[in-house]
Amino acid sequence: MTMRARNASLAALALMLAASTASLPAHAVPGGDLGTLHNGRWTCEQGGDAAILPRHVPDQEFRIMPDSSYRTPDGKGGGTYILLGRAMSFTSGPYYGRTFQAQGPNTVLQLDANGKRTGVRCTRTGAPSGGFADAPEAGVNGAN
Repeated sequence: MTMRARNASLAALALMLAASTASLPAHAVPGGDLGTLHNGRWTCEQGGDAAILPRHVPDQEFRIMPDSSYRTPDGKGGGTYILLGRAMSFTSGPYYGRTFQAQGPNTVLQLDANGKRTGVRCTRTGAPSGGFADAPEAGVNGAN
């Protein structure tokens, strides 16, 4: 078989394969659909209930930015995060390794190394950053 005939055969095979898989549904990645949090400032607090006021935890706060990135409260540090389903983790920067469970579009609960809730909750407050409009009715991957 000549090189030209072989290349034509490979091209035909690739075209048939592409056509046969074009109608197949995409499968979700393990852990859930890929998503993003609402842009803006996220404040964190520990505990609290009907009888006890929550304690503000300023060193845990962050600002969510476009492109799955975040900044620390002082604005000097930052990195990236990933949101799969309801599981959110900081994947680089000074908060690398911190994990959360999303409870809705504006609330995440911090988890410890064993996946248990720590009692720290972070909520989005104020206007979004970067001039991006948020849709208040939109949920984090439908998790309202």
